[in-house]
Amino acid sequence: MENLSDIIKDYNLVDVREAFYYLSRYLKMADNEDEYEKDFFEDDFRSIPSIEAKELTINLIKFIEKSTEKKAGEFTDTEYIKWMDEINEIESKLDPDVSIETIKSAELVIKNLDLLE
Repeated sequence: MENLSDIIKDYNLVDVREAFYYLSRYLKMADNEDEYEKDFFEDDFRSIPSIEAKELTINLIKFIEKSTEKKAGEFTDTEYIKWMDEINEIESKLDPDVSIETIKSAELVIKNLDLLE
């Protein structure tokens, strides 16, 4: 069975992060869709998402709503929390582990900064 991780695997990290941001906005706004009457891609604090991020967001929404057989606005609090937890769990694992070379390089820079004092 497909899951959120399968859907994001062919996208770059920036687009995945953007898509998760807009997916989260969609899920939060879905319950009050009639009140907001706002496109969840419109955000005063962020630029417009890339075409790829927007496409990924829509694919994630379709997957969630198809797998639950209901629109996000019909989710119970438990269902909403389940999806937000899954998004958070996947997103927290997106950053690659820091390599030994990167750590040594950072230590060298810090050491050299200390020598400047």
